[in-house]
Amino acid sequence: MKHDAILNCLQGCLLPDWDKLPDFGLYMDQMITLVNRSFPGIERQIDLTPSMINNYVKAGLMDKPLGKKYSREAIAQLLIIIQLKLTTPMDLMKTLLHPENGTETKDLYMLFRQCQEQVIVRYQDEETAPRLMYALKSSALQLITRLSDD
Repeated sequence: MKHDAILNCLQGCLLPDWDKLPDFGLYMDQMITLVNRSFPGIERQIDLTPSMINNYVKAGLMDKPLGKKYSREAIAQLLIIIQLKLTTPMDLMKTLLHPENGTETKDLYMLFRQCQEQVIVRYQDEETAPRLMYALKSSALQLITRLSDD
């Protein structure tokens, strides 16, 4: 994949602004539609199903629905899970999504989005960077993440 195509993909994966997330409950099918619309260009790779969402709830990764409706916080948690699930083990995701210091979901979501924006800016500036460099950076950052959890 060429640099511009990857950049478009990164930009298409940028989480929506917090204020653009629905502030009312969504049913399961609405959640799936929202997730697919939130990540244009990679929705086929997501392949989100109701059973996946149920498993995320059972695993404690996201908040339980209230009366079959998911809150804004649960929507935000699911969007982050979709981003992390390819590279991050579920137990680490749980720690990240529900830190012991009690950080609010809104603050975590906004921090995650800010980090995404930084990655996009850096990628724009590193057009000629080899894939190996990205693999090494990713590996080092994953190691830091795992070590800091202990």
